[in-house]
Amino acid sequence: MAPQRQRTRDITRFVRGRPKNTARAYQGALVKFLSWVNNEPDIKRATPYIRSPVDLAHYNTLAIEYLNSDRDEFDFADDLRDYLREKAASAPKSLESYKAAIISWLAENHVYLPAEMTRRIKVGGKSLTRDRAPTIEELRHILNHSDLQLKAYLLTLTSAGLRPGEGLGIEWSDVDLSTGKIHIRREIAKNGEPRDTFISSEALEVLLQWQAYHPLYAEKADAYTIPDEYIRDTNRVFPLSYNGVRDKYGRVLEKCGLDEKDPTTGWLVLRLHVMRKFFRTRLPQGGASIDAVEQMLGHEGYLGGAYVRLTEEEVEAAYRAAESALWIYKEPPYNKEDLTRLERENQALKGELSDVRRQIAMMSAMQASVASEPEALQELIDARIRELKGSGEI
Repeated sequence: MAPQRQRTRDITRFVRGRPKNTARAYQGALVKFLSWVNNEPDIKRATPYIRSPVDLAHYNTLAIEYLNSDRDEFDFADDLRDYLREKAASAPKSLESYKAAIISWLAENHVYLPAEMTRRIKVGGKSLTRDRAPTIEELRHILNHSDLQLKAYLLTLTSAGLRPGEGLGIEWSDVDLSTGKIHIRREIAKNGEPRDTFISSEALEVLLQWQAYHPLYAEKADAYTIPDEYIRDTNRVFPLSYNGVRDKYGRVLEKCGLDEKDPTTGWLVLRLHVMRKFFRTRLPQGGASIDAVEQMLGHEGYLGGAYVRLTEEEVEAAYRAAESALWIYKEPPYNKEDLTRLERENQALKGELSDVRRQIAMMSAMQASVASEPEALQELIDARIRELKGSGEI
């Protein structure tokens, strides 16, 4: 019998060449799985600092040892099933990602799990994490407690419909500061499809303020920012790591008293991703078509040709007509029909007011006449009686 072929595709080799987000997700899934297999209570990191990168050399060693252990395909399948069962409280999408990463990694090492077993490992279902789009008042409260950088970042997310990672990945060259158009490059888009979207005039004002301060921030960041939070790239609009912006945002929510967490998953109800949900909810309320909104969000069907694509001019026109629904501080303008209606109502009220004033003046004159000449009152009464008799009412 021929000796078993040595399996050599560790984590580093497995994720090499994949899109950045996919590589990060697959690496995280395999690190957690190998920690579980080896009964490690905590993720091993390169340094004692909690935010330092994982010790990938350590997990590459564990990966090779695991692949070349005495397990057969049924043992590997049992490990996958038991691991996902133990992690059943995690969000379904996370479990799907874990399952896909582990099965793909094993397959690239020529370990093919029995289909009848993998099909029975169910990880689907609705999202377990409760979240919701923030209200205008909540966003205003959050922005009032944010520094200029975070304020510009959050307004960019809410007004352009960006994912948090996309917002951190945009560069100044991706933003047209004269029109507010943002180009999402292929390498930072979650689905790998480039697209264009827009930011509101309100967000653009704050972004221009941030651009003016940006060079000074870059100078100060090295001295005052925790290394793992700051990305040393002056081309980036928001040179922060995801951990950095998430922690900063979390501190602001705590100050605002808006740091409610889902009791099941421990995630914030108003986590960063709900800024995109705000965009998806509010822009159609302003009158933008669903097609335009979905295209700006970058949902695959609208980018891949399954739906009729709108031109850039059509998308921008739809956005500009509805963008006031995304404003946090500015008041939405009245449209022409509303102004015409209000003018008519105003004219009618002015007419009613003039009638009331005339009646008051007549009554005042009558009252003065009666007071000076009591016999005038009797004349008025007599005249009224004659009118009633003439009409047959008495």
